[in-house]
Amino acid sequence: MSTATVLPALDCLLTELERLDVRLWLEGDKLRFDAPPGALTAALRARLQTEKPALIRFLAETGVHAPQDGFPFTGEQARAGIHPLSFAQRHFGLIQARYPGECFYNVPFGFRISGPLEVAALQRSLDAMVERHEFLRTTLQPVDGEVRQVVAATGRILIRSVSLAACQDTAGQQAGIEREIQAECHTPFDLAQDCTLRVCLITLAEQDHVLLLCLHNTLFDTGSLRALLHEIERFYAAFSSGNTDTALPPLPMQYAGCVRWQQALLAGDMTTRLAYWHDWFKPGEPPPLTQRIAGREQPSDTFVAGTLWCELSAELTGQLHRLSQARGVSLFMTLVSAYALVLGRHSGCTDVVLGTTLANRNHWKLESLPGSLLNILALRFDLAEAPDCISLLQQTRRIVLAAFAHQDIPFAVMAPQIAPDSPRTTPLFRTVFSFLGELSRDELNLTGCTVHFMEEIHGESMFPDLYPTVWERQTPEGLALTSCWQYKQGYLAEDRVAALIADFRAVLTALVQDTGE
Repeated sequence: MSTATVLPALDCLLTELERLDVRLWLEGDKLRFDAPPGALTAALRARLQTEKPALIRFLAETGVHAPQDGFPFTGEQARAGIHPLSFAQRHFGLIQARYPGECFYNVPFGFRISGPLEVAALQRSLDAMVERHEFLRTTLQPVDGEVRQVVAATGRILIRSVSLAACQDTAGQQAGIEREIQAECHTPFDLAQDCTLRVCLITLAEQDHVLLLCLHNTLFDTGSLRALLHEIERFYAAFSSGNTDTALPPLPMQYAGCVRWQQALLAGDMTTRLAYWHDWFKPGEPPPLTQRIAGREQPSDTFVAGTLWCELSAELTGQLHRLSQARGVSLFMTLVSAYALVLGRHSGCTDVVLGTTLANRNHWKLESLPGSLLNILALRFDLAEAPDCISLLQQTRRIVLAAFAHQDIPFAVMAPQIAPDSPRTTPLFRTVFSFLGELSRDELNLTGCTVHFMEEIHGESMFPDLYPTVWERQTPEGLALTSCWQYKQGYLAEDRVAALIADFRAVLTALVQDTGE
């Protein structure tokens, strides 16, 4: 590994070039490059010209004399496996450290497996993944007074095995499965010591198993889960067949690489991002919606989650798709418009702020990367003039597109620059709305086995006060919207949440009726 010294400005430039898939190399003493169409803007060409002598020195010292896919990490800490936190780790990890005994960031998943499962091949698959991905060997530890990612040279995720085969009673086995799910949901992660993935295998019979995965939110977003499941599938197929050739394509980057991208963004021009948030705050502090809905003067001090479900018909789902397409909005925009309207009605507020999740995987190098890249966007709606359905959808489109355009750096990172003398002590919002699209049922395939996703499994504690998650499921009548509404028990009453759900359904029905869809 080179010991070349890279100045911060040059490091940011190299990181930006890497993000844009621009390759640099030396041909003799000449600097050469290869770039996708449109990547080299006039401003970037000017920066390359300014830094050209430093780039040539760096490439000469690192021995880059041919086109290549990335630049070596710089700095002594990076070479020692120590990296800054990503935005997701900063958010989820530091809050977890504040509440070490809580489990609101545990994300459980279950799969029912029928067939001759080879447990040794499954364990070898996990071992191969841990070796391949630094994130699965990463803990969060204090280094020089700051919490950092620390990557271990080796690590293992051991399968915890539980046998219920002696219990021949179906109800008894189901109760045993539920106990193990509860155990995973209620066991906190120690991010300074633990891997962010736990695996439990419940044996019901020789060819009947339940595979439980429990991820910490620093590992989980839908893209990260998909990457993990696909690699388990690939490795298991090889190991279970006795194939010694288990090589997967080389990773385009490790998780720490995306952190370098985020750090480079922070070092860049923040003018437009600051302007966006200054404009966002012009109406003042957002009102406490969930407190008003709950009829409480103080925020919640509990994390225990209750759950209610809402299912829409395939017919209504199809109508919502057609409405969204006709009005030039996404289905997500239509759904979040309805949710904002419901929050406004039940809180009595016309200034409605809610959060929504976005898996920030807008680059091909991030597609196969385990580790959360989740960002939580703050959407602010103005319902003061009681907008009609069409106006509300148009407003939502503007709000969502603006939020997406400025989502690369979350508000929590921007806040010190917006109001350095007034640090925030309350969150922007206490309710989050997530739309997962069509939730695939075949993300995990194990050779020789039939695998079914257990949709009913969900976490037992939560950090927001109210968290509806909506997705589409395949039914005999076609795709139908389903939602799981989690709420803080003892703070929001069940009948109040049920009223929110009923109104959400009514608003969506009214939307398609009012627009003639």
